[in-house]
Amino acid sequence: MQDWNDGLEAASEAWRRWCSALERTGLAALERTLSHDEIDLAEGVRYLSRLTRLALQGQMENNDSAHPYLSHGLSPTMKMGGDNPQGIYLSAPINGTDTFVVRGTRGSAVWVSFMAQRRPECVAQGLGVFGDAIFAPDLGVDADGSFELVVSPDEHAGNWIGSDEYSARLMIRQFFGDDVVPMDLTIENTTRGDEPKAPLALDDAVARLERAASHFELFVPLMQSELLAKGATANRFATDIGDPTSNHGGVPGGNAVTCRWQLELDEALVVRVTPPDPCPYWDVQVGNGWYETWDYRHFIAGICAPQAVMNDDGSVTLVVSHADPGTVNWLEAAHHRTGHLAIRWQLTDGQLPIPDTEVMPVAEVGARTGLTRVSLDQRSAQRRAQRSRVEQRFRV
Repeated sequence: MQDWNDGLEAASEAWRRWCSALERTGLAALERTLSHDEIDLAEGVRYLSRLTRLALQGQMENNDSAHPYLSHGLSPTMKMGGDNPQGIYLSAPINGTDTFVVRGTRGSAVWVSFMAQRRPECVAQGLGVFGDAIFAPDLGVDADGSFELVVSPDEHAGNWIGSDEYSARLMIRQFFGDDVVPMDLTIENTTRGDEPKAPLALDDAVARLERAASHFELFVPLMQSELLAKGATANRFATDIGDPTSNHGGVPGGNAVTCRWQLELDEALVVRVTPPDPCPYWDVQVGNGWYETWDYRHFIAGICAPQAVMNDDGSVTLVVSHADPGTVNWLEAAHHRTGHLAIRWQLTDGQLPIPDTEVMPVAEVGARTGLTRVSLDQRSAQRRAQRSRVEQRFRV
C-alpha cells in the first residue's frame, strides 16, 4: 500500500503536467492557424478539445491489453490527420508478448486494413507510427463471410499480424462506398484467458495520464506542421506521406497527395488526375486547416472510387467550391476560404500521381469540364443518402 502523502504528491504532479501540456501545446497551436479567419480559430479551439478527448480515450481508457475491447478511434466528433469521411476507425490495446484473436464478419467495406500501431514515444525516437499490417485483398474470409485474425509475436497460419516490443494498439480501418455494412468484430487476449481484471493502481493511472500528455504534445504540432509545410503554395498538390513508413502518420499500403486550396466565393478549384493501376481503393477528402474533414453529416466532404464519375479516358475530374457547380464529383468549401484537399491511393506499387489543378469561375465549371449535371433534387437526395450512411456506420 502506497503512503497517502507520497501518492497525493505523485497524483498532483501528474495532473499538473497534464494541464501544463494542454496549455503550452494548445496556445502554441492557436498562434499558427492556417488563416486569420474566425472560423479557423473557432475550429482550432474545438480541435484542441477533440485531441484532448482523443489522448485521454487512447491512454486512460481501453488501455488494458489483458482485457481488450474495440472502441471508436475517430468519429464525426473526434477527428485528426485527414480522417476519411466515409470510414470507421476502431482500435484496441495490444502488446508485444501476448496472443490476440480478432473474430468477426467481413461486412461491405471497400477497403479494410488491420495495423499494429506503435507507442507515441517511438515516433519521437524516429520509428514509424505503424508496424505490421494486413489489407483487404489479403484477408482470408470463409464462405459465410466470417474470419479470424491473430496478432502475436510468433507467426501463425492464416490471417496474422506480427507484434513486437513497440506494439501498443491494433488499428482497424473500414472505408465504405454507398453500401454500408460494418464489420461485426470482437477481440480476445487468449494468453491471459479469463484472468481477473486488477483494480486500477495509482502508478498505472499516473503513467496513463503521462502518456496522454505525451500523445497530445506530439500529435497536435505534428499534424499542424504537416499541413502548414505543404501550404506554402495554394491550389497545387505536393507529395504528402509518400513513404508509407513516414514518421508523420504514414499508413502501410497507402500513399497520398495533399493540396492547400484557397478560393474566393465565386471560384472553383478543378482537379484532374488519372488513378494509378493497380489501385484497389482511392478516395479524396476535403477539410479545414487543422487536418479535419468537414462535418460529414451535413457537408459533402469525400468521394471514393466507387462513387466517382470517371471520364472516358480513365481520369477523374473533381471540383471544390463554395457554391454548388451543379455537377457530379463536387466537394464543398463549407464556409471556409482555405483548407486542405487530400487524395489517398492504396497499394499502387509505389506510384504516386500528382493531380493537375486549375482555378476558374464556378459558373463556368459545367461548360469547361463537361461533367455530368446534377439537379437540385439530385443534390438533396445525395445529401440524404450521405446522412443515412453516417447513421449506418455509427448506428446513431
